[in-house]
Amino acid sequence: MRGLLFLLSALFLLESTDGHTEYEQLSQHDTEIIDKAITQANEEHGRAKHLDYASILNVNPEKRMLNVILKPTSCDNTTPRVHQKDCKIQDQKPQVSCVDCRGSMSCFLLRDSEKINQTILECLNPTRNHLPGGKTLFQKSENQQQTGCLGCI
Repeated sequence: MRGLLFLLSALFLLESTDGHTEYEQLSQHDTEIIDKAITQANEEHGRAKHLDYASILNVNPEKRMLNVILKPTSCDNTTPRVHQKDCKIQDQKPQVSCVDCRGSMSCFLLRDSEKINQTILECLNPTRNHLPGGKTLFQKSENQQQTGCLGCI
């Protein structure tokens, strides 16, 4: 049952797209995240062609998480690693999905849908073992016995 819920959640998240919005029409917050994604994706996955903004998935209305889709362009990878409006998007490989979760960026090849979905779900449903201030439920006070997994205590 849990696996089915995971699959349905992932499919719902991937289907909730805003469609293609031109880069110039996006907010400054979004363009900063996109430029960060372009830089990281080109460093990790860029081959001969410059990877650039193709579309964006707004999964969380509060902008805690943004999923940016990048595709190869007509420009060489020597192009500066920010959005290049003169580069034409091409529907070729590699295509990359970059997920920004509260300022932390993870970029995966689009074919790695399991990793992408897992990153999205972890972002939207952070571990319940963490309390505000970086403490975990398994931390002990001065006079309490430690309990929990070995990696948590």
